Amino acid sequence: MQQMFRYGITAAFLLLCSWQDIRTKEISMRLMLLFAVTGIFLNILTWTPWQIWVGGILPGVGMLVFSKLSEEQIGYGDGIALFVTGLFLTGKETLGLFLTAVFFCAFITVPMFFTGKLGKGASYPFLPFLAAAYSIYLFLRIPGH
Repeated sequence: MQQMFRYGITAAFLLLCSWQDIRTKEISMRLMLLFAVTGIFLNILTWTPWQIWVGGILPGVGMLVFSKLSEEQIGYGDGIALFVTGLFLTGKETLGLFLTAVFFCAFITVPMFFTGKLGKGASYPFLPFLAAAYSIYLFLRIPGH
């Protein structure tokens, strides 16, 4: 029951952020803060060990560091969203989610780049790929699949 609640909150978060990312190419910091505080309180209330918290947020921290080093080739909002997602998932789940999203993104954008439909400096919203990866993850978690 508790895990299903976490999955539902994470899905709502990723869907809302994806919608904003597509529409405005920005993600509301208020929205991210709201879900981050929710994740922290949920972890405190359920006595989640700190090691699970740290493992969950590490991929987001790594993405934020890469964002800084690459002069925002990947936006800070994407890193913060992955960080917040990590408050609800384990490190293994968050890393798998990120890698699946990168695969989906490459699957779509690389052919577009080589056919000239996506310029060299073009930006593409990443959070819809993260939401798609999470949808696949949830589908695979359904008993019987």
